[in-house]
Amino acid sequence: MNEKALDETSPLYLSGALLDGWYAPSLRGDGNTGLGRWSEADIYQFLKSGRNRHAVVFGSMTDAYNNSTQFMADDDLKAVARYLKSLPGDPGRDGAPWKYEETSGGALAMGERSKLPGTQTFMARCSACHGPDGRGQGQWIPPLAGSASSMAKENASSINATLNGSGRVVASGIPDAYRMPSYRNQLSDQEIADVLTFVRTSWGNRGGTVKPEDVKNLRERTNPASSEVIVLQMR
Repeated sequence: MNEKALDETSPLYLSGALLDGWYAPSLRGDGNTGLGRWSEADIYQFLKSGRNRHAVVFGSMTDAYNNSTQFMADDDLKAVARYLKSLPGDPGRDGAPWKYEETSGGALAMGERSKLPGTQTFMARCSACHGPDGRGQGQWIPPLAGSASSMAKENASSINATLNGSGRVVASGIPDAYRMPSYRNQLSDQEIADVLTFVRTSWGNRGGTVKPEDVKNLRERTNPASSEVIVLQMR
């Protein structure tokens, strides 16, 4: 585990951390990188069904959902949601609240795609599911605009999901029909860096750029057959 604090008396408690090649986002009321824009009902739905209008479980949270939270009693899930909503965010750490910006339409126009690295790849590989506007498809395919992984300075989750895809969400014994595919064998380190830089700097996202060496390092540390991380080196 990667605990920064042991209880809610510290503002770092459940505030997010890098763990095993994934960035676990804040569970506090941080509007950009946490649950500030989620209601109690949103949190309950996420724990109960593995998805909501803001996000779908990924990384080790997929295992937690598949094997644990979906089987919890509704009252317990609602209690967890209420508790998490009681934890304040930190504007100093989280920054100004995210607002959707219509900044990418021109870049995505057919005649402009070759001028900005990553736009052509986004339109070819990502837009059919996540939408040219980055808003996703309701609870089934999560938005990229305003997502915690697109707002966090730590880029591991963005890279890992693109390289290795997402794990299968299994609700009530039924695998989901929608999941992020792996682009490990289709896109180069540079192409992944470019498309993620586009995503993380569009629609008001402030996650920042991704470097090819960041992709290369995580590519070497992860299993090409799944999204599980092989610990080849200690940091």
